[in-house]
This record gives sequence, structure tokens and C-alpha cells, in this order.
Amino acid sequence: MGFEALESRTLLAVNVLNYHNDTASTGQNLLETDLTPASVSTGGRFGKLFTVPVDGQIYAQPLIDTAVTITTGPNTVAGAAGLHDVVFVATQHDTLYALDASTTGSGAILWKRSFLDASNPNNGVPGTTVIATVPASSLLTQDINPEVGITGTPVIDGATNTLYVITKTQETAGGITHIVQRLHAINLADGTDRVTPYLIGDSTGNGANNNTQIFVYGTGDGASADTYYGTANTVVKFNALRQNQRMALSLVNGQIYASWASHGDNGPYHGWVVKWDVSQLTTTGFKLSGVLNVSPNGAEGGIWQGGGQLAFEANGSAFYFETGNGAGNHAAIQLDANGFPTDASYYDAVIRAAADPTTTAASQNRNGWGIKIVDYFIPYNQSALDAVDADLGSAGPLLLPDSAGIANHPHLLVASGKQGRVYLIDRDNMGKFSPNTDNVINAVPDGAGHNTPPVILAGLLNTPSYYNGKIYIDPGYSDTAKILTINANGMLTVASQSTGTKMGNLSGSISISASGSTNGIAWVMDRATNAIHAYDASSMASELWNSNQAAGSADAVGAVTKFGTPTIANGGVYVGTLNSLVVYGLKPPTAAAPAKPVLSASPLSSTSVSLSWTDPSVSPNLASGYTVEESLDGTNFTPVTTAPAGSLAIAVGGLQPQTTLLIPDSRL
Repeated sequence: MGFEALESRTLLAVNVLNYHNDTASTGQNLLETDLTPASVSTGGRFGKLFTVPVDGQIYAQPLIDTAVTITTGPNTVAGAAGLHDVVFVATQHDTLYALDASTTGSGAILWKRSFLDASNPNNGVPGTTVIATVPASSLLTQDINPEVGITGTPVIDGATNTLYVITKTQETAGGITHIVQRLHAINLADGTDRVTPYLIGDSTGNGANNNTQIFVYGTGDGASADTYYGTANTVVKFNALRQNQRMALSLVNGQIYASWASHGDNGPYHGWVVKWDVSQLTTTGFKLSGVLNVSPNGAEGGIWQGGGQLAFEANGSAFYFETGNGAGNHAAIQLDANGFPTDASYYDAVIRAAADPTTTAASQNRNGWGIKIVDYFIPYNQSALDAVDADLGSAGPLLLPDSAGIANHPHLLVASGKQGRVYLIDRDNMGKFSPNTDNVINAVPDGAGHNTPPVILAGLLNTPSYYNGKIYIDPGYSDTAKILTINANGMLTVASQSTGTKMGNLSGSISISASGSTNGIAWVMDRATNAIHAYDASSMASELWNSNQAAGSADAVGAVTKFGTPTIANGGVYVGTLNSLVVYGLKPPTAAAPAKPVLSASPLSSTSVSLSWTDPSVSPNLASGYTVEESLDGTNFTPVTTAPAGSLAIAVGGLQPQTTLLIPDSRL
């Protein structure tokens, strides 16, 4: 198999190294020059370029890194070594692919790393003889079916050419079944581990036994005796079987962050955020630097956000996330003197967290160590949300730039959930909890004695996007895609929505491509019709193209993945499906037909003609050396004469009626 040398074409310029493009989760790529509303419009050259089959479902967003040096290694395909632009794809079959990202190629596999290879010592617990993905039957849910391997989107450190990814495997050692989660640091050059992977958790006995260094002090679901420091307190341990690593990974200021929820609400489980210091990875390996649990004295509160990510302040000083439902009836949440829950449980909450350097694993704060909760918002109707499984945490928060701020509220956050209320929150004062009022910017009287935002969506199960002062939302339950704008008083207005198209259930986040403030396109996944749509970013009522329009299903995307989010970079649109990576872009222009000689004739007699011609394919237009042929049946030709060099005309005699004359590509 041969590979095109990168040096022979224009280098790609844009990298997409983490979910939704940046750590604020805006979903925008402002350096796209090839894909414009004009070039993508129906009837143009835009369409499907190629499809790359893979070995499992793609839940993680594809990531792009350009000018990567691929080296020969145990995972590298023969002939692939060299400089490439690469799209990285992770599957539920516990496989990581490095594919050629060039839109002029075919997505050739550069290297392929399987985490199911028992011969690789970094893949299994000691004594492992068999490694497999985790079957849905072991997780008591068909939510991800038939297997679970890599679910959350990885993150790439472009400075060190390292990709971080979490795998989930079922391993057999000594006749015992282990469910294991690991954090790997993968060398982009060849797919090998840079350091020994970090064992996040190893669960045996159907989750009853948990070998892990991730724990908090508390009395919550699954609590057990403190075997770490021998105190009289109980601890809540990470359960590798029950915890689902649905969220994307983040890399900020030398720290890797990961978050967890559950598989189908099967407990015991909790909402976890864990971080590792990787600033000295090659010398010290992974260094656990913080653990946070949002329900240490309760249960649940999963952090999943429809596959989204933690959203960070630009300097990394704080991050935000949403949590899911909690256990029991929380109609009367008890607050301490500072307005925080007395049981340290944050259900259906939007949370602001920050580093806590004053704590350690042995000396923790109320929710863990190394990370602390510094502010939060919980809707007044949290108990009602919990009663009907209407998680606020089904969606991810979006941090807006200061330019989107309004009077007295310069730092805004957008959050939503299954109920379909969109909360505009002041990041400097998030509102905490009140039993009758949502202390957010856009709360209004609802006629029933409460102040709360109105319901304007059919739920949300992904992360909103932002571009040019507008918020882009693809609702979660068969609704139209929408653009929201912020009024001066903080109210949100639906500025436009897709017409005649509802996007189905559980669609992924919108991605935006643009060239600065111009040529914006909103890319929307549609699970109702298994399609991807391109809308002019100025209005969701202006559709440019969709993958179901081409004749013969030429642009069909296939089975759209739940919460699947497209990646747009360098003229390419990369979409993960249930069995392949599909790549769209501008097809090469159709080659112009070669100019043909123009032949004309005038009779000289009943048996002879004068031929003259021009040939626009050469200059000057002289048919030098052309052979004139004749045919009586219009099919079989024989030579008659050859035009002298430099001539423009020639007389041909001895002809019969109905004779056809020919010079190359021109008949008379």
C-alpha cells in the first residue's frame, strides 16, 4: 500500500485536538476557508469523498492533528511512515485508528492500536489470558449495545504528540473476570504507550470488589471501610463496572480531566471528576492530582452531558459541568450558612469547580481532594426533575466570551437539560438553590408563584455552540435546530429555526465552520433521517445542503451515532457512524473536455471537396500532419491523404456520394 507524501500538497492548518474545538466548548472553527455557503450549496462540488470502515461504533468525536510524523512500529501499516495529516478515531471495540486525513486521499490506515491484545503488557491485569470489550449484558442495559470499549472523546497534547484515552475492558485472569478502566498516553507516531497506563479501577465480583486509588470519604451508596488510611470513616470507591466514562477528556495546564456517570442508572454509582498531573509524564508518569465526587453521602448525580466536556475558563482557573438526577426526594434541600448543601450532594446542578491545593487524599474537603466546588446552581424544581428522570445534566454548559456579556453580567454561561429550559447564568454569581425561584438572569414569573426561564426546547442532550453573537442548539427530542440570541435584558429569543426538519432523538452537538466572522456554516446531525445538514450560520431557515439530497444516495452518511458530533477542519467534514468514518469535502472540478478540431468543407465538383479546419488545442491553429480518412458506412475508415505541414486546407477528390470524411475527433 502506498501513501501520498505530505510535502507534495498544501499543509493542513487547523487542528481539532479536543471535543467541540476548544476548552470553552464553543464548537467553532474560525479558520475554515474552503467550505463556504457558496461552495457547499446544493448542486456544487461538495459531497461525500470516501468512507473508511472500522471495527466498532464511533461514539467519540474524531480528532484532527496535522503534520504528524508517523514512524515504523508494532501498530504501523507497512509503507505508512512519514509526514501526514491525521484523523484519530476511537471505537467501542477498544480500537484507536490513525487515518490519513487528506481530503484528496482515501483515509488510509496509518496505524491501528487494539487494546484487546493480551500479549501487550499494557493491556491487561497480571496473568490476563483473555481481553474483550464489556458486553452490554454485563452492564444491565442496552444503552450502548452490543459492547462498550472507548466511549468518551480522547484529547491530544499537540506539544508532546500524545493522545490521552480511557478504555474499558473485560479481562480474565486466574479464572476471575475483571472489569477494568485505564488511562493511556498514546504516542501519535505509532500508537504505543508513552508510559505505563494508569489503572483507574479494577472491579471484580460483579462490582463488589474495587481495586482503585480513586475514593472520597462519605457514607454514600456503596460505602465501605477505609482501607486506605485506616480511619473510622467510610469511603466511597470508584466502581469500574458501574461507572460510564461518557464525557470527553480535557487537557488544561498540564492536567488531564475525566468524568463519569452510569450505565443505564444501574448503581451503585456517583458523579466523579478526576484529574492527573501529566506535566512531567515521561519522568514521573501519571500523577493523580485530584478527585471530586458530587454525591459522597448520597448516590447518583452522574456527569455525562450527552458526551460533552468540562468547560474551562480561558486561564484554567475554574471549570463548569452539569450533573444528573440524585437519589431520593430532595424537595427540601438543606443548606448551610453559606448556601451549600449540608450533605455535599449536588443533583441536577450546574457546578463551578476549582483546584484545591490545601487538601490531599488523606485530608479531604467535603467532596474530595485537589478539586473543590466553589459555586453552583440548582433549579427550584429539582425534586420534580428527579421524579421524572428529567436530568439537568443531559446537556453540557457553554461558556460565552466577554463580548456576549450584558450590563452587570459580563461573564455568562448557557446551560440546559431534558426539560427544555435554557438557563443564562452569571458565572460570577451562579445563583445556588432557592425552593421557589431560579436565581438566573433570564428567569421570569411562570404564573404559578415561581421565577424560572420558559421552556423553549424539546429538551437538550448535547452542548450548545456559539458564533458571531448567536447560540446554536440542536434539541434532544425531535425538534427543530435553533439559533438563540441574547437580549439586553438577558432574555433569550429564538431568532430562527430549521424549517420542515426535526432532528430526531439524541442528536449530537452542532459544529460551526467559518472564516473569522464570515462564511459561517452550522453543521447539524439528524438522527431522524440519518443525515448531516449544512445551514447558513446566519439563519437556520437557510439550508445549504444535506447528505440525503444526492441522487442514488451518493452522499448518504449511514447510521448516525447517538450524540455524534462532526469535526470540520481544512476543507473536510469528518463524521463517525456505527461502523465507519465518513468524510465530506469539495470534489475535484470536472476536467474540461479537450478542444476538438473544427472541420468544414465546400464542394469543388461532384467527386471532390475542399477541406479546411482549425484546431484550438494547438497554437497556431494549424492542422499540421493530420491524416484525412474516409468511410462509406460511417464506421470503418481508411486513410485518403495527409495534410501538408502548416496547411489550413486541402482538396480531396475521388469521392463517392454519402462519403464520411474524418480528421482526429472531427467528422464531416
